Amino acid sequence: MSIDPVHVYFDIDEATYVNVVSRSRPGSGTHASLPVQVGLSTDRNFPYKGVLDFVGNAIDRSTGTIRARAVIPNPDGRLTPGLFARAKLSTASSRQAVLIDDQAVGTDQGRNYVLVVGENNQAQYRPIELGPVVDGLRVINGGLQGGEKIIIKGVVRPGMTVTPRMVPMQGPAAPAAGAPDATKTAASAPAVPAESAKAAGADQVKADSAAGSAEARK
Repeated sequence: MSIDPVHVYFDIDEATYVNVVSRSRPGSGTHASLPVQVGLSTDRNFPYKGVLDFVGNAIDRSTGTIRARAVIPNPDGRLTPGLFARAKLSTASSRQAVLIDDQAVGTDQGRNYVLVVGENNQAQYRPIELGPVVDGLRVINGGLQGGEKIIIKGVVRPGMTVTPRMVPMQGPAAPAAGAPDATKTAASAPAVPAESAKAAGADQVKADSAAGSAEARK
Protein backbone atom coordinates (compact mmCIF):
# COMPACT_ATOMS: atom_id res chain seq x y z
CA MET A 1 0.00 0.00 0.00
CA SER A 2 1.54 3.28 -1.14
CA ILE A 3 1.74 6.08 1.40
CA ASP A 4 3.71 8.59 -0.70
CA PRO A 5 1.80 9.83 -2.51
CA VAL A 6 -1.65 8.95 -1.16
CA HIS A 7 -5.06 9.07 -2.80
CA VAL A 8 -7.84 11.09 -1.16
CA TYR A 9 -11.39 10.29 -2.26
CA PHE A 10 -14.25 12.78 -1.95
CA ASP A 11 -17.57 13.63 -3.60
CA ILE A 12 -18.33 16.64 -5.83
CA ASP A 13 -21.83 18.07 -6.10
CA GLU A 14 -23.54 17.93 -9.48
CA ALA A 15 -23.54 21.70 -10.09
CA THR A 16 -19.79 21.99 -9.51
CA TYR A 17 -19.16 18.98 -11.71
CA VAL A 18 -21.28 20.30 -14.61
CA ASN A 19 -20.02 23.90 -14.44
CA VAL A 20 -16.33 23.30 -13.80
CA VAL A 21 -14.99 19.80 -13.35
CA SER A 22 -16.51 18.22 -16.46
CA ARG A 23 -14.58 20.76 -18.57
CA SER A 24 -11.31 20.06 -16.77
CA ARG A 25 -11.38 16.30 -16.39
CA PRO A 26 -7.98 14.74 -15.61
CA GLY A 27 -6.39 13.24 -18.70
CA SER A 28 -8.30 15.43 -21.14
CA GLY A 29 -5.04 16.90 -22.40
CA THR A 30 -6.61 20.34 -22.76
CA HIS A 31 -6.80 21.61 -19.19
CA ALA A 32 -4.39 21.69 -16.27
CA SER A 33 -5.35 19.52 -13.31
CA LEU A 34 -7.46 21.32 -10.71
CA PRO A 35 -5.63 21.95 -7.39
CA VAL A 36 -6.88 20.19 -4.26
CA GLN A 37 -6.00 21.05 -0.65
CA VAL A 38 -6.38 18.54 2.17
CA GLY A 39 -6.41 18.81 5.96
CA LEU A 40 -6.91 16.28 8.74
CA SER A 41 -9.50 16.74 11.49
CA THR A 42 -6.76 18.16 13.74
CA ASP A 43 -5.48 20.64 11.15
CA ARG A 44 -6.74 24.20 11.29
CA ASN A 45 -6.31 24.84 7.59
CA PHE A 46 -5.40 22.71 4.57
CA PRO A 47 -1.63 22.09 4.75
CA TYR A 48 -1.44 19.33 2.14
CA LYS A 49 -1.61 20.21 -1.54
CA GLY A 50 -2.13 18.03 -4.58
CA VAL A 51 -4.15 17.78 -7.78
CA LEU A 52 -7.33 16.15 -8.98
CA ASP A 53 -6.34 13.02 -10.91
CA PHE A 54 -9.59 11.08 -11.33
CA VAL A 55 -13.32 11.75 -11.67
CA GLY A 56 -15.96 9.00 -11.82
CA ASN A 57 -18.07 8.33 -14.90
CA ALA A 58 -21.54 8.48 -13.30
CA ILE A 59 -23.53 10.71 -10.94
CA ASP A 60 -24.87 8.95 -7.86
CA ARG A 61 -28.64 9.51 -8.25
CA SER A 62 -29.29 9.06 -4.53
CA THR A 63 -26.95 11.90 -3.50
CA GLY A 64 -26.50 14.00 -6.65
CA THR A 65 -22.71 13.74 -6.36
CA ILE A 66 -19.85 12.19 -8.29
CA ARG A 67 -16.78 10.51 -6.80
CA ALA A 68 -13.42 12.20 -7.34
CA ARG A 69 -9.85 11.45 -6.30
CA ALA A 70 -6.86 13.64 -5.54
CA VAL A 71 -3.23 12.58 -5.38
CA ILE A 72 -1.34 14.19 -2.48
CA PRO A 73 2.42 14.02 -1.79
CA ASN A 74 2.99 12.55 1.70
CA PRO A 75 6.75 12.46 2.35
CA ASP A 76 6.43 12.54 6.17
CA GLY A 77 3.75 9.84 6.26
CA ARG A 78 1.26 11.89 8.28
CA LEU A 79 -1.57 11.04 5.90
CA THR A 80 -2.14 7.45 7.00
CA PRO A 81 -4.43 5.35 4.77
CA GLY A 82 -7.90 5.05 6.33
CA LEU A 83 -7.94 8.49 7.98
CA PHE A 84 -10.79 10.90 7.32
CA ALA A 85 -9.76 14.22 5.81
CA ARG A 86 -11.26 17.50 4.64
CA ALA A 87 -10.76 18.32 0.96
CA LYS A 88 -11.00 21.68 -0.78
CA LEU A 89 -11.22 21.76 -4.58
CA SER A 90 -10.21 25.09 -6.14
CA THR A 91 -12.34 25.81 -9.19
CA ALA A 92 -11.27 29.37 -10.03
CA SER A 93 -8.26 31.66 -9.84
CA SER A 94 -7.64 34.22 -7.10
CA ARG A 95 -9.29 37.62 -7.30
CA GLN A 96 -9.42 40.81 -5.25
CA ALA A 97 -12.48 41.16 -3.01
CA VAL A 98 -13.80 43.23 -0.12
CA LEU A 99 -14.29 41.36 3.18
CA ILE A 100 -16.41 42.62 6.08
CA ASP A 101 -17.75 41.41 9.42
CA ASP A 102 -21.02 39.53 8.81
CA GLN A 103 -22.76 41.26 11.73
CA ALA A 104 -22.61 44.56 9.82
CA VAL A 105 -25.02 43.21 7.19
CA GLY A 106 -28.70 44.10 7.52
CA THR A 107 -31.76 42.94 5.58
CA ASP A 108 -34.51 45.20 4.26
CA GLN A 109 -37.40 43.57 2.35
CA GLY A 110 -35.13 40.87 0.99
CA ARG A 111 -32.30 43.28 0.14
CA ASN A 112 -28.96 43.12 1.95
CA TYR A 113 -27.36 46.37 3.00
CA VAL A 114 -24.75 48.00 5.26
CA LEU A 115 -24.50 51.47 6.76
CA VAL A 116 -21.45 53.35 5.52
CA VAL A 117 -19.82 56.27 7.35
CA GLY A 118 -19.86 58.98 4.68
CA GLU A 119 -19.10 62.69 4.54
CA ASN A 120 -19.35 64.56 7.84
CA ASN A 121 -19.50 61.14 9.57
CA GLN A 122 -23.10 60.60 8.52
CA ALA A 123 -24.45 57.05 8.20
CA GLN A 124 -25.45 56.19 4.63
CA TYR A 125 -27.60 53.28 3.45
CA ARG A 126 -25.75 51.08 0.94
CA PRO A 127 -27.27 48.01 -0.82
CA ILE A 128 -24.71 45.23 -1.26
CA GLU A 129 -24.37 41.87 -2.95
CA LEU A 130 -23.18 39.08 -0.66
CA GLY A 131 -20.65 36.40 -1.51
CA PRO A 132 -19.32 33.44 0.50
CA VAL A 133 -17.69 33.52 3.94
CA VAL A 134 -13.88 33.33 3.92
CA ASP A 135 -11.88 33.07 7.16
CA GLY A 136 -14.91 34.25 9.14
CA LEU A 137 -15.48 37.38 7.02
CA ARG A 138 -18.14 37.93 4.37
CA VAL A 139 -17.09 38.52 0.75
CA ILE A 140 -18.90 41.49 -0.81
CA ASN A 141 -19.43 41.05 -4.55
CA GLY A 142 -20.85 44.50 -5.14
CA GLY A 143 -21.83 47.77 -3.44
CA LEU A 144 -18.66 48.48 -1.44
CA GLN A 145 -15.16 49.68 -2.24
CA GLY A 146 -11.99 48.92 -0.32
CA GLY A 147 -11.25 51.57 2.30
CA GLU A 148 -14.84 52.54 3.08
CA LYS A 149 -16.01 52.62 6.71
CA ILE A 150 -19.01 50.52 7.66
CA ILE A 151 -21.05 50.41 10.86
CA ILE A 152 -20.75 47.06 12.62
CA LYS A 153 -23.54 47.23 15.20
CA GLY A 154 -25.64 49.60 17.23
CA VAL A 155 -28.85 51.62 16.92
CA VAL A 156 -27.94 53.81 13.96
CA ARG A 157 -30.21 55.08 11.19
CA PRO A 158 -29.32 56.51 7.76
CA GLY A 159 -28.53 60.21 8.07
CA MET A 160 -27.46 59.97 11.72
CA THR A 161 -24.09 61.51 12.61
CA VAL A 162 -21.66 59.13 14.31
CA THR A 163 -18.22 59.41 15.85
CA PRO A 164 -15.95 56.82 14.18
CA ARG A 165 -14.00 54.49 16.46
CA MET A 166 -11.70 51.98 14.79
CA VAL A 167 -11.99 48.29 15.73
CA PRO A 168 -10.35 45.23 14.15
CA MET A 169 -12.12 43.80 11.09
CA GLN A 170 -11.79 40.24 12.25
CA GLY A 171 -14.32 37.44 12.02
CA PRO A 172 -14.74 34.37 14.25
CA ALA A 173 -11.88 32.57 12.52
CA ALA A 174 -8.38 33.91 12.89
CA PRO A 175 -6.46 34.74 9.67
CA ALA A 176 -4.57 31.88 8.09
CA ALA A 177 -0.98 31.41 9.18
CA GLY A 178 1.41 33.63 7.27
CA ALA A 179 -1.33 35.95 5.98
CA PRO A 180 -1.47 39.63 6.97
CA ASP A 181 -4.09 40.54 9.55
CA ALA A 182 -7.39 41.99 8.37
CA THR A 183 -8.46 45.24 10.06
CA LYS A 184 -11.68 47.22 10.35
CA THR A 185 -13.36 50.27 11.97
CA ALA A 186 -16.09 51.13 14.36
CA ALA A 187 -18.16 54.17 15.13
CA SER A 188 -20.53 55.16 17.86
CA ALA A 189 -23.58 57.34 17.52
CA PRO A 190 -24.12 60.33 19.77
CA ALA A 191 -26.32 59.60 22.78
CA VAL A 192 -26.96 56.05 21.54
CA PRO A 193 -23.99 53.68 21.97
CA ALA A 194 -23.26 52.22 18.58
CA GLU A 195 -20.34 50.25 17.31
CA SER A 196 -19.77 51.14 13.73
CA ALA A 197 -17.55 49.39 11.34
CA LYS A 198 -14.52 50.39 9.50
CA ALA A 199 -13.41 50.26 5.97
CA ALA A 200 -13.71 46.97 4.31
CA GLY A 201 -10.34 46.06 2.84
CA ALA A 202 -9.43 44.56 -0.49
CA ASP A 203 -8.43 40.97 0.20
CA GLN A 204 -7.18 38.30 -2.14
CA VAL A 205 -9.45 35.28 -1.89
CA LYS A 206 -10.35 32.27 -3.93
CA ALA A 207 -13.47 32.83 -5.97
CA ASP A 208 -14.66 29.37 -4.97
CA SER A 209 -14.41 30.20 -1.29
CA ALA A 210 -10.98 28.78 -0.92
CA ALA A 211 -9.14 30.07 2.10
CA GLY A 212 -7.29 33.32 1.69
CA SER A 213 -7.08 36.35 3.94
CA ALA A 214 -5.28 39.60 3.47
CA GLU A 215 -4.84 43.08 4.82
CA ALA A 216 -7.83 45.39 5.01
CA ARG A 217 -6.65 48.76 3.87
CA LYS A 218 -7.96 52.01 2.52
